[in-house]
Amino acid sequence: MRKRRGLGKQRGPREVWLEWTAADEAADADKAAALAAELLELTPRSYFSWFHAGLLSKARCNWPEVLERNVRALEFFTPADAKDFDGVNPAAWNLGIAATAMSDWTTARQAWTAYGVEGMGSGTEPIDGDFGQAPVRLNPDQPSLPHQVMQWAGATEVVWCWRRSPAHAIISNVPLPESGHRFRDVILHDGEPKGTRRLGGREVAVFDQLQRLEDSGLPTWQAQVAGATGKDLQELSDLIERRGLGMDDWSGMRLLCSQCSHGSPDGGHHHPATPAEMTRLGLAGREPELTQTVEAWAAARPWLDFDLALLW
Repeated sequence: MRKRRGLGKQRGPREVWLEWTAADEAADADKAAALAAELLELTPRSYFSWFHAGLLSKARCNWPEVLERNVRALEFFTPADAKDFDGVNPAAWNLGIAATAMSDWTTARQAWTAYGVEGMGSGTEPIDGDFGQAPVRLNPDQPSLPHQVMQWAGATEVVWCWRRSPAHAIISNVPLPESGHRFRDVILHDGEPKGTRRLGGREVAVFDQLQRLEDSGLPTWQAQVAGATGKDLQELSDLIERRGLGMDDWSGMRLLCSQCSHGSPDGGHHHPATPAEMTRLGLAGREPELTQTVEAWAAARPWLDFDLALLW
């Protein structure tokens, strides 16, 4: 390891690291960035230095720098480092996130393979696998890293998504307009669990959104319905799904406190859905397909009190 001379005294990596952690605690992002660069100059072959510098770049959403720093970290990953991280390489995961953000699918495949994800293959085409369903927190309300730049587009909301790779997913719910997101938006998400939700009788991890990659542009609608049975609503849901449109029962939503949202919704607090006289549905799709579908369904049920409105 190198030492730099400055102001008449030697300056070693430990001193720089201690100053860096102090800058983190003081929320001084500029100083932390300068110290990260200094530590890399002092320890150019250290996995620890490249990995932590990459975390700082990740917090700032500087994806080219995240990619560069984690590529270097992978070069210097040793068996001792593997032991510290239970045999996996977290730099490979962060490299996969950065490559996904940049649509560098070749590097993303290499990163996931290095992390231990099987079946990634090779190629330049976008990764579009089936990684199951997962809940993702849009517009996270708590940072995961020091100096994190929060990608805020509206109110915090946890939505269900179709995961297409370990780091990106397509929103399968119809988000509330307050979230600033839409049905079928493509989002980049982190890999650290931040609470749980229930899916088919089991608990699954909630991941925090890092960035929106694609805005679907699909309009969000609201339908208020009175007099519909569960069977009526299921038939509407089936019609909507067959046409590739979106539907959610917003009247059944629960607003969780931050403690339960970042833990388990069944963690002891009671968060009942707000009672409503009418069923409030969130719908997503373009005109005229969505309006024709919903209005045909309603026309076959003249006893319904039905109102459809475009929200955004």
